[in-house]
Formats: sequence, C-alpha cells, structure tokens
Amino acid sequence: MKMGSNIKLSVHLITFNNEKHIKNTLESILKQKVNFNYEIVVGDDCSTDNTLKIILDYEKNHPDLFKIKKNSKQLGILKNFKATLDRCNGNYIFDIAGDDLLKQDCALQKMVDALSKDRNLGFIDSGYDEQFDAINKTIKFRNKNNQTCNTNDYKTLILTGQIYPIGICYNKEHLYNYVDFDKYIELGITIEDYPILVDLIMNTSFSRINESLHIYRIHNTSYSHQKDYKKRLTLNKQMLFLVNFFNKKYNFPSEILSDYKTKSQKNRLYLAGYFGDKSLGNEMYKKLKQKKTPSVILNYLSSQNYLIRKLHFLFRKIK
Repeated sequence: MKMGSNIKLSVHLITFNNEKHIKNTLESILKQKVNFNYEIVVGDDCSTDNTLKIILDYEKNHPDLFKIKKNSKQLGILKNFKATLDRCNGNYIFDIAGDDLLKQDCALQKMVDALSKDRNLGFIDSGYDEQFDAINKTIKFRNKNNQTCNTNDYKTLILTGQIYPIGICYNKEHLYNYVDFDKYIELGITIEDYPILVDLIMNTSFSRINESLHIYRIHNTSYSHQKDYKKRLTLNKQMLFLVNFFNKKYNFPSEILSDYKTKSQKNRLYLAGYFGDKSLGNEMYKKLKQKKTPSVILNYLSSQNYLIRKLHFLFRKIK
C-alpha cells in the first residue's frame, strides 16, 4: 500500500549531495511490503549534484507517494530535519539518510507493528549492517550488542552518544511533545540525532528489534565521517556542549558526565594525531595525564611527529 488519506508512516528523507547512493536508497524503500499507507517526504538541502533530479524522476512514476521540497537556502541537518518533519502526515516517522538502505523488504512493517502495540513508545530501534564502501567490506549486525544489552546499559549508551540512529522509527506525537527543536535551533545546534534520542529516552519508553533490518553505508562524503578537520572538531565540541546541557536538564549520573569528558578528550587527541595538530595534542595529553594508555601515548606522539603519524595511520589502514 502507498500514500492515501490515512497515512500511518512517513519515510523522512533529508538529502544533500547523495547522487551516488540515492537510487539504491529509494529502491530499498519502494520494495517494502506493508499493509498500511505511507509517504516519502523529502527535504533536499540545496544539493549541487543530481540528487534532486534523480528523486524527481522517481516521483514521475510514483506521483502520489512522494512529497518533495528543495530548501530555498541551505538549512543544515537539524533545521532540515525539523522542516521536513513538519510536512510529514504519518503517525510514525522513519528517518533514513540518502545513502543508507533498508535491508529487508519487511523492515517498515516490523517497525510499525512494534510501535503500534504500545502508544507509550517514543521510538523503536533495530539492527543494521555496517558497509564500508572504500574497501568493500560489510560487518553484519554491527549493533547487535546494543539491541541485546539490558535497559539501563542501553540508556547509558544513548546518554553518552553511542547509539547511531540507523534504523530508528519514531512516534511523531512524542517527537513534538518532548523534543525542544526550537531551543536546539536557537542554541545553534546542527546535529539532530543525539538531542532527539536523549529527550525521548528521558520522557518515554522504547523498544528494540533484535535483528538487522538496515545497511549503514560508510564513505568519505557522509556527514558523520567528515575528513574536514575543523568540522570534526566542531562536532566533537558540540557533542560535549550537549552532554553538559542535558546533564543540567536531566541530572545525569555523575559517572556518565565524567566518562564522556574523558571520551571527548581522547577523541580530540585522536584528531590531533590524525591531522598533526601539535597544540591540541599537547593540550589533550596534559588533560589525560592520569589516563596514559598506549593508544593515548601513540595518538599524542602522532600529533607531534610526522613520521610516527604516517606509520601509525598506515598501520591502522592495513589492519
């Protein structure tokens, strides 16, 4: 079944320069076997390649299924997410990136069935395979441990930003009731997944599907795997700001904030080593003086010495 007067699910698709992957993404959506009406709501954030043209070509064959809008100016991920969400009519929102895939043709049905059983669920999480395009390698059911761990451990993973929103379907009512999009936009936040998941897990219940329904594609042009040093640092600092923000809002357990700060510092030291930033390497190494593990030492040395850096990251690629 497709689009109709009573839309049960909106497939929420925000795109930006996904020309290489968007066809496969759309095909994986269109092959879904469902017993409810759904729509595909697209928010293109001013793509400069053929992404929008490809989507419009699909719309010609499915005119009642697609709702497409190209933003008049580039909004960024969070603003585009919210603007696209506001055009969704479904009771449930399945968010998919323009480079990811639905692995099973019953994926949408399974997620909607799970959400329909309990109106108190803020979201349903499910499994995914991790596909590395550059080396043509796939890790099956990459997040299996997340889907099978106990409730408290899963909640901690959410609060510390360790759950990637691949294969998550939301209850739209709870998104509007509990996620303060306007506040996050006002604060200049650009990422959408962490704020949404924290607000939902602190205010609603959740469920998980213990099988892989999706494929998460990893490539150099994806936002979450930026090669741009400044953008990577900005993301790191923004996440640290958000963890502190939500700690004040929800009073996280003390160990969560402490552990995340250490993780953030290690991540910045890794970036300093990868990109050869001596100043940042020195700063983070001093802050981690009580936690000088072999990886911390190696990342520090990589930040200070070109030859060590090249050998270090060459070995990581080979490994």
